[in-house]
Amino acid sequence: MKDLIASLRALQEVDRQRIDAEKERRAITERVEQLSMMLAELEHDLADKREKLKEAERWYKEREKELKEDNEKIRRAQTRLNGLSKPKEFAAVQREIEALRRSNTQKEEEIQKLRAVMEEFQGAVTEEDTKLETMRAELAQEESSTGVRVRELDDRLGGLARDHQGYERDIPPDTLRRYHRIQKSWQGMAVVEVNAKGSCGGCHRQIPPQLYNILLRNNSLESCPFCNRFLYVQVENGENGHGD
Repeated sequence: MKDLIASLRALQEVDRQRIDAEKERRAITERVEQLSMMLAELEHDLADKREKLKEAERWYKEREKELKEDNEKIRRAQTRLNGLSKPKEFAAVQREIEALRRSNTQKEEEIQKLRAVMEEFQGAVTEEDTKLETMRAELAQEESSTGVRVRELDDRLGGLARDHQGYERDIPPDTLRRYHRIQKSWQGMAVVEVNAKGSCGGCHRQIPPQLYNILLRNNSLESCPFCNRFLYVQVENGENGHGD
């Protein structure tokens, strides 16, 4: 029975190392995945902003073209005005020129505002592009450095899996099934020590004195009556424990 407890404890130590290695590997890969997702979102946002900037530039060019066309209309209207002698026709052309000038003034104001917005927007796009390049470099560095660690952890997990199989062979199937069931229930802790005061190392509740004395004999596999974990007692220097 002493050998069985030793095998269970050894198996639990392998499982503890495995759980720690898997947790570290998961944290590393999740960190890289998170950075990749953030990078993808920023790239999408930046592409969207660049498209909007292109649309603004197209609108800007259209307004400039319309402004030039209206200025040309004003020039032609003024030329016509010089050749008119009838007051009614003269007044009509003057009204046309004034309407074009008002329209042009409005367009010029719109163009100036748009130019200011475009310059500010372009600055923001350039700044985000710089940040994006920095993030790409950080991600590449992260992938490179963590890739080495992930491979190390994979090798370690492979070795632990082999150790795990070796220890499992020394444990009866029914006991092994109980071990895995308890381990799953208590986040890896299936085998715990009972301290000198008779408290379970898992749930920290006081076990019955009779059970403590049975554990001291080390000739049977016992469980905590409260949390169901496997129990053992470290017996040193021929200690026989305390009685009832």
